[in-house]
Amino acid sequence: MLQQFTWQQFLVATLVLTIVWYIGVILIYYPKQLKALLNRKSTPDEEDHPLDHKWDKNVDVLSDDDEPELMGKSKLPEGMSKVSIDEVSFLSDDEKEERLGVVSDVLEEIKIIFGILAKEDGNKHDFLNLISAIRENYPGIASNPNLHRINEFIIDHASFHITTKELEDIWY
Repeated sequence: MLQQFTWQQFLVATLVLTIVWYIGVILIYYPKQLKALLNRKSTPDEEDHPLDHKWDKNVDVLSDDDEPELMGKSKLPEGMSKVSIDEVSFLSDDEKEERLGVVSDVLEEIKIIFGILAKEDGNKHDFLNLISAIRENYPGIASNPNLHRINEFIIDHASFHITTKELEDIWY
C-alpha cells in the first residue's frame, strides 16, 4: 500500500499536518498574542508598563562598609565559622606533626636507606652505619614522642633481625 504514495504526496501531507499542528498550538497557548498580532498592536503589558531600567538614570551605588546595613550583617548558623583554607585539616595534631614534622623526614630517609641496602645487598652493619648519618642530621629525634613509630617502621621493613635494644642504642 505504501508503494501507491509518491515522495511528493508524502511531503505535502507532512507539510499540511505540520501547519495544522502549529496553528492548533498557537490557538490554544497564545490566543492573546495572536489577537494583538492580528490587530497590529503591541501586547497591553508592554504598552502600559515599560520596564524600568535603573541604568538609564544612574548606576546603583553599593553601600559602603562604613554605613550600617538596613537589617545588619548576616550571621552564620550556630556552630559554623569561616576559616581560611590553611586552617582546614582532617588530621589530629599528632598526625599532622607526624606528617609534617621531623618524623616523616626521618622515615623518608630510612626508606632511602632500605632501598640502598636492597640494591647493594647490604646487611645489618651497613644499616647501622647509614642510620648514624640520620641521627647526626636530626639530633632531637631521640626525644621525639613519635620515636616508637620510627622504630616500628624499621622492625617491620628491615630485611634482617634487629632488636628494640639495638634500636634504642641507635638514637641515643
